Amino acid sequence: MAIKKVVKDYLSFSKKEGIAAIVLALLIGGFIALPYLIKSEKKKPVIDKAMLEEVTKLQSSKATRDSMHTNYKNYTKYSSPNNQENTTFEPFNFDPNTVDEAGWHKLGLRDKTIHTLMNYRSKGGQFRQSEDIKKIWGLRPEEAARIIPYVHIVGMEAYKKKEYAPYKFASVKPMIVDVNLATTEQLRNIPGMGNGLLFRILKYKERLGGFLSIDQVKEVYGMSDSAFVLMQPFLKLASPIITKININTATDYDLSGHPYIDKNVAKAIVLYRLQHGSYQSINDIMKIVFIKESLFQKISPYLTVQ
Repeated sequence: MAIKKVVKDYLSFSKKEGIAAIVLALLIGGFIALPYLIKSEKKKPVIDKAMLEEVTKLQSSKATRDSMHTNYKNYTKYSSPNNQENTTFEPFNFDPNTVDEAGWHKLGLRDKTIHTLMNYRSKGGQFRQSEDIKKIWGLRPEEAARIIPYVHIVGMEAYKKKEYAPYKFASVKPMIVDVNLATTEQLRNIPGMGNGLLFRILKYKERLGGFLSIDQVKEVYGMSDSAFVLMQPFLKLASPIITKININTATDYDLSGHPYIDKNVAKAIVLYRLQHGSYQSINDIMKIVFIKESLFQKISPYLTVQ
């Protein structure tokens, strides 16, 4: 009985407590039902009329620019070549390996294309046949078709017969020069010699230590057969002057700087010296397994033991 009394006292409410519980229950129920009772309406965004006018103006301006850009592209795409720069076309027989900028202008080419052509030649580029001119970047098919019939690539024999009169040599007559001793200006006046090719020849001579044969000039990067045919009659070797590498003191880095000696051969030469002592003769490098007779004949003139 005592337990029932405790439970009853614990679960019973006073009058005030009962009223408070009812009010609390009503409030909770009201909050739960509130979202269902109130239908929210989406508010329409407030439009700033001044901003709307600005956006409209910008859109109109963009449409105008797009229209002008489209019209310009269509104009440049379909406009007649007569409306382009360098429209004068004065045809004449020309050699693309030697004609100067004035000549290209007479042929009606544009400045950018002429710059590309001259840059190509300065780096040792050569035209071996008339169709090669189509490979020049930026040269339009109609331009190539217009000038190809006038391409006349001449060789050394034509030059000797005075059928060859390039703009390049109008003021300076080429002379025969020693390829090991020639100055930059002397080499520059040789037929077939562009600026790029000229400096590559000088650089290759330095790496070799000097030319032993005129045929070694053909090994220069970018040297075409046609360019070598043009310049060969103007090159000579009176007395080869060779700078040699001392294989008893050189590092593998020094040796590998020579065009004929790769890194593995250079390391082998130094390693053999460290293992067996100084070389007594250049022939001693033949004891290195992978130095064959053909390689020895190429590199031995450029080596010394003293």
